[in-house]
Amino acid sequence: MSESSRFGLGRVTELDRKLAATEIEHGRSTGAYDGGEAARRLARVRLATTQAALRAAVAGAGPAAPPALEAAPRIAGTLWAFVSVANFVVWLLIGLIGGQWDPSWLVWVVLGGGVLAVGVWGVRDWDRRMRVIP
Repeated sequence: MSESSRFGLGRVTELDRKLAATEIEHGRSTGAYDGGEAARRLARVRLATTQAALRAAVAGAGPAAPPALEAAPRIAGTLWAFVSVANFVVWLLIGLIGGQWDPSWLVWVVLGGGVLAVGVWGVRDWDRRMRVIP
């Protein structure tokens, strides 16, 4: 039976909950997880009001993201802000001392770093979406 049609369509019924509880008990008996994890999953099954919540309770939360991937957007954003501020200060000093105001130099560094920081953020969010249990 396919993953999407394992539980009925529409509202979560008692039959859906019993089927999910049976799958969880089977997983516990085969050693897929211990009694505490089975109890947490059964509690999530009892509280499930949507089919997605019911499927998530049976399938679990999925693998956790690597800590480096979770921290990468914050690091990239901080690094981008630091480099942009330092670049602005250098640009300002060159303009004040030498009289050469080249705005394209400032824009390329700030926008280029911003695009890279947004790209890192997007990769982290894409990874989060891919880890969601269907």
